[in-house]
Order: sequence, then structure tokens, then C-alpha cells
Amino acid sequence: MKNCILLVFGLLALATAAKLNYTGHKVIRVIPETKEQLEFLRDWKSSSEIDFWLLPSSAGRFADIRVSPESYAHVAAKLADMKMSHIVHIADVGELERQEQHNMAQRNDALQSLTVMAYLAELANTNPLVSTKVGGTSEEGRDIVQAIISSDLSANKPVHFFDCNIHAREWITAATCVWIIDQITTGYGSDPEITSLVDQYDWKFVPIANPDGYAYTWNTDRNWRKNRLVNNGSTCVGVDANRNFPIGFAGSGSSSDPCSGIIYGAMLLLAVVFIITRTVVGGPMGTSSEYYTTPASYCTTTCTAPSC
Repeated sequence: MKNCILLVFGLLALATAAKLNYTGHKVIRVIPETKEQLEFLRDWKSSSEIDFWLLPSSAGRFADIRVSPESYAHVAAKLADMKMSHIVHIADVGELERQEQHNMAQRNDALQSLTVMAYLAELANTNPLVSTKVGGTSEEGRDIVQAIISSDLSANKPVHFFDCNIHAREWITAATCVWIIDQITTGYGSDPEITSLVDQYDWKFVPIANPDGYAYTWNTDRNWRKNRLVNNGSTCVGVDANRNFPIGFAGSGSSSDPCSGIIYGAMLLLAVVFIITRTVVGGPMGTSSEYYTTPASYCTTTCTAPSC
């Protein structure tokens, strides 16, 4: 448990100060009250003009939008044209990032050498419940590693699957995956509920589903969301792997614009994550909206993929 706690903090300490400077960038909050206003925001999100941190699924729920100092007046005017007011939710994104780095540095001096992969390898070597496999290789050659927790792999049990950090900037999701892994592995045999769950199901985790994007947030851009896949015919890099699954492909909430943060990419270039996840049950974790999503989460009604 102690090593896991250190690793959770160590994951965050690995990130160095971002080279891109977001000083003066704001996050504004706006609430669409009508269907027309909601559709306006959805259409806007599909462009690469601004960075939506959160888009509501229905009218009456708030949207969070990051805007640069140069674009703030333009964005406010467009919202006003649609009769939408806003409040400043985060006054200075750059200052928030500096506070984040300072807080992490204070917590983690000697822990930066700890990595997720080292933690998983140690578990696989010391805990008979745990094994690892490389599910694929990223665009830049990094392994996408899956941890498997099972009391009997030969039993062909149902699977609970979790992928984390599919969006590069959402660091806490990787730490969440690691925390769940620790809770299961330390609780098995002593906690009746955990023991029962492990005996009934196999548990599979990809703590860092987007290793290239994650590395890019350490070194270059703290707010980078996508992977680092090259888009043919464009200087804009990256695909939103969470928009790159075949079910519901290119639907609402995604974009064909290679410069957009929600570009779905080409079907022939399906994200490696899909190859890993397509035969199991589960879904990704996201921090912008603070949720865990299920495989049919693109639906607005209760359904089981691929029925809707």
C-alpha cells in the first residue's frame, strides 16, 4: 500500500513544467438553457477554435471553455450573440499549473524514478494474482501495458476492464487506475468483498492508454489531450482515441478537423487502444467531468452497444 501511495504522487511528480505558457488563459463557464444554445456549443466544439474542457449532455448543465487572452473578447461576443452569459471559472490557467507543479514538487523529492511500468512489473513478480502483457505499441514506440488480476486465468471468467489516461492531460486517471489495482491486490484474501469480486471476475487495467500524449504533457504542453498520431495531409498532430472506436464512429461530439481536440481520425487508423479493449467489458475514466464511462456511453439513452 505504501508503494502505491508513493507511486500515485510519483506519477504526478514525473511531469515537469510545461513549455507552453498558459498565463492569462481563462476557463469560462456557461450554461446553455435551450436546445439551440446546446447545439451551438456542440458545433463550436467540433471546430479547433477553442478548447472545451467540458460540454454538457443536455440543456441546463454547464460547459467549461478554455480561452486565450487574445480570443476572450471574441468568444464572449459569440456567446452574447446566442444570449448566453458566462462567468470566469478559472482566472489564470498558467498560474494554476504553476501551483500544481509546486505542490507536486513539495510532496515528491525522491519519488520521480518510480514509474507505472516499474510498479506493474514489481507486482507481476511478487503477487501471483498479477500478470502483465503489452497490448500494443504507440505511434512513438512506447508500450501500452495491460495489468491483469486473476485468481484463475484458465477459468475464462467475465472481465472488468478499465483504461485510464486515454486523454493525455488527465493525469489523475492513471493514478486512479493504480489505486484500484492496489486496493484489489492488497485486499484479496483479507477483504471478503474484494476476494469475492476477484474470484468472480478477471480485472484488466491499462493505466496509461495514451503514453505518447502523456509524455507530451510532461515535456511540452500540459493541456494536450490527444495522442501523437500523424494526420496525413495536415500539420496538426493527434487523434482523440476516445473518439476512435468503430461503434458510434464520427457521431455527435467528435470532429473531422485534424486540429480539433476531438478528431475521430481515420477508420483505417483505429487507435491501438481499441485493439486492446474490443473484446472486454468496461470503459475509460475521465477527469474533466469526473466520471467513469461504459462502452455504450455515446448513447443518450440506456442501451447496449452496438444496438443504438
